[in-house]
Amino acid sequence: MNVLKSFFLSVIIIVCSASAMSAQTEQYYAILRTLDNAKVLDLANTKITYSLTFVADSSKPKEKRSDLKILLIGDSIQHFYSHYARLKDSIVTEDNKKTGTGKLPSFPTGVSAEWYDIYNNYPARKQTTIGNITNFNMYVYNEDLADFPKWNITADTTMILTYLCYKATCHYHGRNWEAWFTLDIPLNAGPWKLRGLPGLILKANDDRQHYVFECNGIEKLKIRKPILMYQMAYGAASSKTHAGTRETYLKDLRQFYENYVNSLLASGCTVYLVDDSGKIMEIIETPNTKFADRNMGFGRKVNARDRNKKIPYNPIELE
Repeated sequence: MNVLKSFFLSVIIIVCSASAMSAQTEQYYAILRTLDNAKVLDLANTKITYSLTFVADSSKPKEKRSDLKILLIGDSIQHFYSHYARLKDSIVTEDNKKTGTGKLPSFPTGVSAEWYDIYNNYPARKQTTIGNITNFNMYVYNEDLADFPKWNITADTTMILTYLCYKATCHYHGRNWEAWFTLDIPLNAGPWKLRGLPGLILKANDDRQHYVFECNGIEKLKIRKPILMYQMAYGAASSKTHAGTRETYLKDLRQFYENYVNSLLASGCTVYLVDDSGKIMEIIETPNTKFADRNMGFGRKVNARDRNKKIPYNPIELE
Protein backbone atom coordinates (compact mmCIF):
# COMPACT_ATOMS: atom_id res chain seq x y z
CA MET A 1 0.00 0.00 0.00
CA ASN A 2 2.86 2.42 0.79
CA VAL A 3 4.36 1.84 -2.67
CA LEU A 4 0.99 2.41 -4.27
CA LYS A 5 0.39 5.60 -2.27
CA SER A 6 3.84 6.94 -3.09
CA PHE A 7 3.25 6.27 -6.76
CA PHE A 8 -0.10 8.03 -6.68
CA LEU A 9 1.30 11.10 -4.99
CA SER A 10 3.94 11.61 -7.64
CA VAL A 11 2.00 10.76 -10.77
CA ILE A 12 0.44 13.42 -12.94
CA ILE A 13 -3.13 12.85 -14.04
CA ILE A 14 -4.29 13.86 -17.48
CA VAL A 15 -7.78 15.27 -17.68
CA CYS A 16 -9.35 15.21 -21.13
CA SER A 17 -12.29 17.36 -22.10
CA ALA A 18 -15.70 15.90 -22.92
CA SER A 19 -14.96 16.23 -26.62
CA ALA A 20 -12.01 13.86 -26.48
CA MET A 21 -13.46 11.64 -29.21
CA SER A 22 -14.26 14.41 -31.68
CA ALA A 23 -12.11 15.64 -34.53
CA GLN A 24 -11.68 18.95 -32.71
CA THR A 25 -10.20 17.36 -29.61
CA GLU A 26 -9.03 19.89 -27.05
CA GLN A 27 -6.93 18.34 -24.30
CA TYR A 28 -6.36 19.77 -20.85
CA TYR A 29 -4.26 18.35 -18.08
CA ALA A 30 -4.13 18.82 -14.35
CA ILE A 31 -1.37 18.10 -11.89
CA LEU A 32 -1.63 16.15 -8.66
CA ARG A 33 0.68 17.79 -6.11
CA THR A 34 0.57 17.59 -2.33
CA LEU A 35 1.83 20.01 0.28
CA ASP A 36 2.88 17.34 2.77
CA ASN A 37 6.17 18.31 4.41
CA ALA A 38 6.37 21.53 2.37
CA LYS A 39 9.30 23.71 3.32
CA VAL A 40 8.63 27.18 4.79
CA LEU A 41 11.02 29.62 3.09
CA ASP A 42 9.78 32.90 4.57
CA LEU A 43 6.72 34.59 6.08
CA ALA A 44 4.79 36.95 3.83
CA ASN A 45 3.71 40.36 5.11
CA THR A 46 1.98 41.47 1.88
CA LYS A 47 -0.38 39.67 -0.49
CA ILE A 48 -1.01 41.00 -4.00
CA THR A 49 -3.67 39.50 -6.25
CA TYR A 50 -3.67 39.63 -10.04
CA SER A 51 -6.26 38.45 -12.52
CA LEU A 52 -4.75 36.85 -15.60
CA THR A 53 -6.53 36.64 -18.94
CA PHE A 54 -4.66 34.69 -21.60
CA VAL A 55 -4.96 33.10 -25.02
CA ALA A 56 -4.18 29.38 -24.75
CA ASP A 57 -4.22 28.85 -28.54
CA SER A 58 -2.64 31.62 -30.61
CA SER A 59 -4.68 30.52 -33.65
CA LYS A 60 -7.85 31.41 -31.71
CA PRO A 61 -7.07 34.82 -30.17
CA LYS A 62 -10.70 35.51 -29.27
CA GLU A 63 -10.91 32.47 -27.02
CA LYS A 64 -9.72 33.58 -23.59
CA ARG A 65 -8.86 31.60 -20.49
CA SER A 66 -8.37 32.96 -17.00
CA ASP A 67 -6.41 32.38 -13.82
CA LEU A 68 -6.08 34.13 -10.48
CA LYS A 69 -2.50 34.82 -9.42
CA ILE A 70 -1.06 35.48 -6.00
CA LEU A 71 2.17 37.32 -5.20
CA LEU A 72 3.34 36.88 -1.61
CA ILE A 73 6.07 39.23 -0.41
CA GLY A 74 8.15 38.30 2.60
CA ASP A 75 11.16 39.86 4.28
CA SER A 76 13.55 38.36 1.74
CA ILE A 77 11.56 36.12 -0.66
CA GLN A 78 8.68 36.66 -3.08
CA HIS A 79 6.43 33.85 -4.29
CA PHE A 80 4.20 34.03 -7.40
CA TYR A 81 1.70 31.24 -8.06
CA SER A 82 -1.78 30.29 -9.25
CA HIS A 83 -4.52 30.54 -6.62
CA TYR A 84 -6.49 27.76 -8.30
CA ALA A 85 -3.50 25.45 -8.59
CA ARG A 86 -2.67 25.96 -4.91
CA LEU A 87 -6.32 25.50 -3.94
CA LYS A 88 -6.30 22.16 -5.74
CA ASP A 89 -3.01 21.24 -4.07
CA SER A 90 -4.54 21.96 -0.64
CA ILE A 91 -7.70 19.96 -1.35
CA VAL A 92 -5.71 17.03 -2.71
CA THR A 93 -3.46 17.10 0.36
CA GLU A 94 -6.39 17.03 2.78
CA ASP A 95 -8.29 14.39 0.81
CA ASN A 96 -5.19 12.20 0.72
CA LYS A 97 -4.92 12.39 4.52
CA LYS A 98 -8.55 11.33 4.90
CA THR A 99 -8.99 8.79 2.12
CA GLY A 100 -5.54 8.17 0.62
CA THR A 101 -6.86 8.89 -2.86
CA GLY A 102 -5.86 12.53 -3.44
CA LYS A 103 -9.15 13.28 -5.21
CA LEU A 104 -8.94 16.12 -7.73
CA PRO A 105 -11.57 18.90 -7.48
CA SER A 106 -12.89 20.78 -10.52
CA PHE A 107 -12.02 24.31 -11.61
CA PRO A 108 -14.66 26.95 -12.36
CA THR A 109 -15.75 27.22 -16.00
CA GLY A 110 -13.22 29.14 -18.08
CA VAL A 111 -10.40 28.73 -15.57
CA SER A 112 -7.16 27.09 -16.68
CA ALA A 113 -4.70 27.10 -13.80
CA GLU A 114 -1.05 27.46 -14.77
CA TRP A 115 1.16 24.91 -13.05
CA TYR A 116 4.26 26.90 -12.15
CA ASP A 117 5.63 28.68 -9.09
CA ILE A 118 8.26 31.44 -9.09
CA TYR A 119 10.42 32.30 -6.07
CA ASN A 120 12.42 35.53 -6.14
CA ASN A 121 15.63 35.62 -4.11
CA TYR A 122 15.64 31.90 -3.42
CA PRO A 123 18.38 30.95 -3.24
CA ALA A 124 19.96 34.35 -2.59
CA ARG A 125 20.28 36.51 -5.73
CA LYS A 126 18.55 33.80 -7.76
CA GLN A 127 15.06 33.24 -9.09
CA THR A 128 13.73 29.67 -8.86
CA THR A 129 10.96 28.44 -11.13
CA ILE A 130 9.09 25.20 -10.51
CA GLY A 131 7.08 23.87 -13.43
CA ASN A 132 5.06 20.72 -14.00
CA ILE A 133 4.61 18.98 -17.35
CA THR A 134 2.70 15.77 -17.97
CA ASN A 135 5.20 13.21 -16.72
CA PHE A 136 6.34 11.90 -13.35
CA ASN A 137 8.70 14.75 -12.67
CA MET A 138 8.75 18.31 -11.41
CA TYR A 139 11.07 20.77 -13.16
CA VAL A 140 13.19 23.15 -11.09
CA TYR A 141 15.57 25.72 -12.54
CA ASN A 142 17.34 28.88 -11.41
CA GLU A 143 17.96 32.21 -13.12
CA ASP A 144 20.04 35.18 -11.97
CA LEU A 145 17.93 37.97 -10.50
CA ALA A 146 20.17 40.38 -12.37
CA ASP A 147 18.63 39.08 -15.61
CA PHE A 148 15.29 40.81 -15.06
CA PRO A 149 13.74 42.74 -17.99
CA LYS A 150 15.53 45.86 -19.23
CA TRP A 151 12.82 48.51 -19.11
CA ASN A 152 12.30 51.76 -20.98
CA ILE A 153 10.28 54.10 -18.74
CA THR A 154 8.03 56.49 -20.66
CA ALA A 155 6.18 59.70 -19.77
CA ASP A 156 2.75 58.04 -20.05
CA THR A 157 0.66 57.85 -16.88
CA THR A 158 -2.67 56.39 -15.80
CA MET A 159 -4.62 55.66 -12.62
CA ILE A 160 -4.99 52.06 -11.41
CA LEU A 161 -6.66 51.26 -8.07
CA THR A 162 -6.31 54.94 -7.04
CA TYR A 163 -2.55 54.81 -7.67
CA LEU A 164 -0.74 57.02 -10.18
CA CYS A 165 1.10 54.64 -12.50
CA TYR A 166 3.87 55.13 -15.05
CA LYS A 167 4.30 53.11 -18.23
CA ALA A 168 7.40 51.06 -19.02
CA THR A 169 8.14 48.79 -21.99
CA CYS A 170 10.58 45.97 -22.70
CA HIS A 171 11.25 42.91 -24.85
CA TYR A 172 11.55 39.86 -22.64
CA HIS A 173 11.63 36.12 -23.38
CA GLY A 174 10.13 36.55 -26.83
CA ARG A 175 7.36 39.04 -26.14
CA ASN A 176 7.04 42.82 -26.18
CA TRP A 177 5.69 43.88 -22.80
CA GLU A 178 4.22 47.06 -21.40
CA ALA A 179 3.80 47.51 -17.66
CA TRP A 180 2.24 50.12 -15.42
CA PHE A 181 3.98 50.64 -12.07
CA THR A 182 3.44 52.97 -9.12
CA LEU A 183 6.05 54.78 -7.08
CA ASP A 184 3.55 54.92 -4.21
CA ILE A 185 4.37 51.27 -3.50
CA PRO A 186 8.17 51.12 -3.79
CA LEU A 187 8.46 47.36 -4.23
CA ASN A 188 10.64 45.75 -6.88
CA ALA A 189 7.89 43.28 -7.74
CA GLY A 190 5.25 42.36 -10.27
CA PRO A 191 3.39 39.47 -11.89
CA TRP A 192 5.21 36.47 -13.31
CA LYS A 193 8.91 37.33 -13.94
CA LEU A 194 8.21 41.00 -14.59
CA ARG A 195 10.18 43.06 -12.09
CA GLY A 196 13.09 45.50 -12.00
CA LEU A 197 11.10 48.77 -11.83
CA PRO A 198 11.19 51.31 -8.96
CA GLY A 199 7.64 50.45 -7.91
CA LEU A 200 5.08 47.67 -7.85
CA ILE A 201 3.71 46.67 -11.28
CA LEU A 202 -0.09 46.88 -11.17
CA LYS A 203 -0.79 45.94 -14.78
CA ALA A 204 1.20 44.24 -17.53
CA ASN A 205 0.42 42.85 -20.96
CA ASP A 206 2.21 41.79 -24.12
CA ASP A 207 1.59 43.79 -27.28
CA ARG A 208 -0.74 41.11 -28.72
CA GLN A 209 -2.89 41.08 -25.56
CA HIS A 210 -2.32 37.33 -25.28
CA TYR A 211 -1.30 37.68 -21.61
CA VAL A 212 -2.86 40.40 -19.48
CA PHE A 213 -2.15 40.71 -15.75
CA GLU A 214 -4.23 43.18 -13.74
CA CYS A 215 -3.86 43.82 -10.02
CA ASN A 216 -7.17 43.64 -8.18
CA GLY A 217 -6.05 43.56 -4.57
CA ILE A 218 -3.22 44.65 -2.26
CA GLU A 219 -3.37 43.42 1.33
CA LYS A 220 -1.08 43.99 4.28
CA LEU A 221 -1.33 40.73 6.19
CA LYS A 222 -2.17 40.97 9.88
CA ILE A 223 -1.17 37.36 10.29
CA ARG A 224 1.87 36.45 8.25
CA LYS A 225 1.35 33.73 5.64
CA PRO A 226 4.00 31.02 5.12
CA ILE A 227 5.77 31.01 1.76
CA LEU A 228 5.91 27.30 0.93
CA MET A 229 7.97 25.21 -1.46
CA TYR A 230 7.00 21.67 -2.42
CA GLN A 231 9.07 18.91 -0.86
CA MET A 232 9.91 17.42 -4.26
CA ALA A 233 11.21 20.79 -5.39
CA TYR A 234 13.58 21.54 -2.54
CA GLY A 235 14.76 17.93 -2.76
CA ALA A 236 15.76 18.57 -6.36
CA ALA A 237 18.42 15.86 -6.36
CA SER A 238 15.75 13.17 -6.00
CA SER A 239 14.57 11.04 -8.89
CA LYS A 240 11.19 12.79 -8.75
CA THR A 241 12.60 16.13 -9.83
CA HIS A 242 14.40 17.53 -12.85
CA ALA A 243 16.99 20.02 -11.61
CA GLY A 244 17.88 21.62 -14.90
CA THR A 245 17.64 24.79 -16.94
CA ARG A 246 14.94 27.05 -18.29
CA GLU A 247 15.82 25.87 -21.78
CA THR A 248 15.28 22.22 -20.82
CA TYR A 249 11.92 22.97 -19.27
CA LEU A 250 10.68 24.96 -22.28
CA LYS A 251 11.94 22.28 -24.66
CA ASP A 252 10.10 19.52 -22.79
CA LEU A 253 6.98 21.66 -22.53
CA ARG A 254 6.93 22.09 -26.29
CA GLN A 255 7.58 18.36 -26.70
CA PHE A 256 4.46 17.62 -24.67
CA TYR A 257 2.20 19.61 -26.96
CA GLU A 258 3.85 18.64 -30.22
CA ASN A 259 3.98 14.91 -29.37
CA TYR A 260 0.89 14.50 -27.21
CA VAL A 261 0.34 10.75 -27.55
CA ASN A 262 4.00 9.97 -26.89
CA SER A 263 3.88 12.26 -23.87
CA LEU A 264 0.89 10.34 -22.52
CA LEU A 265 2.79 7.09 -22.90
CA ALA A 266 5.87 8.52 -21.22
CA SER A 267 3.75 9.74 -18.31
CA GLY A 268 2.46 6.23 -17.60
CA CYS A 269 -0.81 6.21 -19.52
CA THR A 270 -1.94 3.58 -21.99
CA VAL A 271 -3.42 5.22 -25.10
CA TYR A 272 -6.58 3.85 -26.69
CA LEU A 273 -6.97 5.02 -30.28
CA VAL A 274 -10.66 5.21 -31.12
CA ASP A 275 -12.83 6.06 -34.11
CA ASP A 276 -15.54 8.75 -34.13
CA SER A 277 -18.00 6.40 -32.48
CA GLY A 278 -15.61 5.66 -29.62
CA LYS A 279 -14.78 2.14 -30.75
CA ILE A 280 -11.22 1.13 -29.83
CA MET A 281 -9.08 0.62 -32.92
CA GLU A 282 -5.67 0.19 -31.29
CA ILE A 283 -4.15 -0.02 -27.82
CA ILE A 284 -0.67 1.46 -27.37
CA GLU A 285 1.40 0.54 -24.34
CA THR A 286 4.96 0.96 -23.18
CA PRO A 287 6.54 -0.91 -20.24
CA ASN A 288 6.16 2.02 -17.87
CA THR A 289 2.39 2.23 -18.47
CA LYS A 290 1.50 -1.22 -17.19
CA PHE A 291 1.93 -0.55 -13.48
CA ALA A 292 -0.22 2.56 -13.71
CA ASP A 293 -2.99 0.89 -15.70
CA ARG A 294 -3.04 -2.26 -13.61
CA ASN A 295 -3.17 -0.44 -10.26
CA MET A 296 -4.77 2.91 -11.03
CA GLY A 297 -6.89 2.32 -14.08
CA PHE A 298 -5.01 4.91 -16.12
CA GLY A 299 -5.51 5.14 -19.83
CA ARG A 300 -6.73 7.83 -22.23
CA LYS A 301 -8.84 7.64 -25.36
CA VAL A 302 -7.57 9.65 -28.32
CA ASN A 303 -9.26 9.89 -31.70
CA ALA A 304 -7.13 7.96 -34.19
CA ARG A 305 -7.06 11.00 -36.46
CA ASP A 306 -5.27 12.87 -33.69
CA ARG A 307 -2.54 10.24 -33.35
CA ASN A 308 0.16 12.56 -34.70
CA LYS A 309 -1.63 15.82 -34.10
CA LYS A 310 0.21 18.77 -32.59
CA ILE A 311 -1.80 20.50 -29.91
CA PRO A 312 -1.72 24.30 -30.41
CA TYR A 313 -0.37 26.18 -27.44
CA ASN A 314 0.78 29.67 -26.65
CA PRO A 315 3.41 29.76 -23.89
CA ILE A 316 4.15 33.00 -22.11
CA GLU A 317 7.83 32.51 -22.99
CA LEU A 318 8.33 32.32 -26.74
CA GLU A 319 12.12 32.12 -26.63
